[in-house]
This record gives sequence, structure tokens and C-alpha cells, in this order.
Amino acid sequence: MPFYFSIRRMAQDERLRTVEGLIRLRAQLDDEMPPKTRNDTIVLGTWNIRNFDDNRFANGPRSKEDYFYIAEILSRFDVIAVQEICEDLGPLEDIMYILGREYDYILTDVTEGVSGNSERLGFIFDTAKVRFKGVAGELVLPDSLLIVDDQRKLQFSRTPFMCLFQSGWFKFAFSTVHIYFGSDTGKKFARRVDEIEAVAGFLAKRAKNDPMNHILVGDFNIPKIGDKAFNALADRGFTVFQNHKGSNKDQTKFYDQISFMSQRMEVNKSDGDKAAGVLQFFDSIFREEDFPAYRTRLIEAQRDKIASYTEQIAEREAKILRARTESSKERHRDKIESLREAILQAQDVIGDDAKLKNYYLQEWRTFHGSDHLPLWVELKIDFSGDYLGRLQAS
Repeated sequence: MPFYFSIRRMAQDERLRTVEGLIRLRAQLDDEMPPKTRNDTIVLGTWNIRNFDDNRFANGPRSKEDYFYIAEILSRFDVIAVQEICEDLGPLEDIMYILGREYDYILTDVTEGVSGNSERLGFIFDTAKVRFKGVAGELVLPDSLLIVDDQRKLQFSRTPFMCLFQSGWFKFAFSTVHIYFGSDTGKKFARRVDEIEAVAGFLAKRAKNDPMNHILVGDFNIPKIGDKAFNALADRGFTVFQNHKGSNKDQTKFYDQISFMSQRMEVNKSDGDKAAGVLQFFDSIFREEDFPAYRTRLIEAQRDKIASYTEQIAEREAKILRARTESSKERHRDKIESLREAILQAQDVIGDDAKLKNYYLQEWRTFHGSDHLPLWVELKIDFSGDYLGRLQAS
């Protein structure tokens, strides 16, 4: 369970807002998610926690209040795959401190390159319930499975990550992905489909040669159920736990998925009515009616944007002086013009309460909670009765 001791050190208004938010969030979690059991089931999930947490988009770094909300959600999982963990692990360590000593994590290094976005993938797990089995690795494609994009042969834009875990009788290879986004049409969408086919095909081939249950989750950037991106999983033999509510903040897209390839029919949902779902945490935190409480932070974020854009303009002006070609100078001038327009827009938002509220709802809160919602599934992990039955029949 999360530890709340440091809430006492918050300023009074932030402390009261955090306490009230946690009370609402805990009630929602109790109502919608299955309770964690000791031996019978495991609560497994996936969550893309947007840009956690480097403030590269100048919407303000996450605060202690935000950390408590995120930790509360994570505490309801026995093991959860996480995406978009950034290079600085300090914010994650703050989350782990709230979660307590029984929780641990294992992550990749950051993925370099434009598509990699300096992100990490990984898993956070309750060591009292889930054991890491000592095997972990990034999934690297052999030459025969490389992704083709405009005559280039590529690895994944962000390297998938797999770890072996065990909980009770249940042993499983847990893999997580953050698939290339690009566009919903054309060549970039085709590359997205190719990435899903590649990781699913790679794991399907491996699953045929080992006795391990495979669970594949993450941000697949799947727009809707039934399109080519979604079918790429099923076509490679994976069964998808179909969530009928979207996992983006407006719940209109089905970006995030949980899928499996089972050995001996060992991947089975629990029988409860809360066995799978999507958590719409904006019902409890960062609600529309909470906008007045965050007005000061919203204005600070806009001012930070203005300061950042002003600094970038100065850097571009210096580059113009050093540029050797007119085309290079023109690129910098175009960027400066767009930055000046962004400054005017930020100033406009500060001065217009309706626009400030829209910024809060559409952008700001997605960088303090996330623009993705957590998915979960509750699986059975006690196979002792089945095992004894097989012994009796043998």
C-alpha cells in the first residue's frame, strides 16, 4: 500500500487538495478494480505514463500531488508494464518511495534516435506477489524479420522489452512495446502495422519452442478494434483481451492492449465481474470542476513556455549569425516566426479563462496524469487443483 507520510509537509491548500483527490481515487479504484489476493489471482496491466517526467514540453514538471495519484493507481497492480519513462529516474524513484519497499522495477536503457524519443520501457511489480526470474532482454529482430520502410530495413523504433516472472504457479514471459505512431494512414501506418506483426511474429515463433506463457502488452497505437494494426496481433496467434472502452483520455482510441499466447491453457481471467477493464482516472482527479484549483499552476506553465520559446529564439538568432548558407538562415527564420506565434498564443491563453480551461482539459492534465489510461486484467495463478487432478488421472 502507498505511504502518505510526506503529505503532511505540503502547503495547506495542496495538502487538502491531494487528500481529497486520493479519497475520491481510492473509492473509484475500490469500486472498479479487483482487490489484490494473496494466492488466487494476479492483477496485471499496462500504462503509458506520458513523458514521465522530463518536462520537455514545458507544461510544468509533475508535483508531489501528481506522484501520489500515480502511485495510488500503480499500487493496485501486482505487476504492470509502463511506457514513456524518461532518462532521469529521479521522478520514478519518488514514486517507488511512496509505493514502499516491497515494490521494485526493471527498465530498459533509453532508446536513442528521433523515433526512440529517449524513452524507457519496463515493469513495476510487487515483490511480495511477483518474482523476477532473472531473465530480461530487449527484443532484437533477426535480419529475416527486419521492418521495411522505404527500402530501409529497420529495427523497432523503440525496442520491446521482455522479462520472465512467476506468481504462484503461473510462470510467464511478459513483454511490453511502444509501437511507432507516425500516422493513421499511408506508409507511416503501414510501418506501425509492420512493427506489430514483427514483435508478435517474433514472440509467436519463440512461444512454439518453449513452455512459457507469453503476455504481450503496451501502447500499440491501435486506433480501433478490427483494423490492420489490431488484426496484426490476432493474425500471429495472440488472443487479445478486448477492452470495449478506449484507452486514450477521451476513450475514443484503442491504443493500449493486453494479449497472450497460452501454454496448457494457463492464461485464464478470473471469474469476477472486475476481471478486466480500463481506469478512467479523470473521473476522480484533475476533473473539469477542479480547474479553479490549478489556475496558478496553469498560468505558471504558460509563462514557462514563453520563457522557453524566448530562449529558443535567442539560440536561433545566434545560429543565423553563424549560418553559411541562405537556406540554413531561412530555416532558422521560419522557426523563429513559429516560436513568436507560440508566444502570442501562450499570452492569449493566460488572458482568457475559457482558453486556459481548455488548455487544462486538453493538454496540461495529460502531462500530470497521462493521456493514456491504465488497462488491467485479473488472471488465475493457482493451478494446484488441476495439477492434483492430472496426477490422479495418471
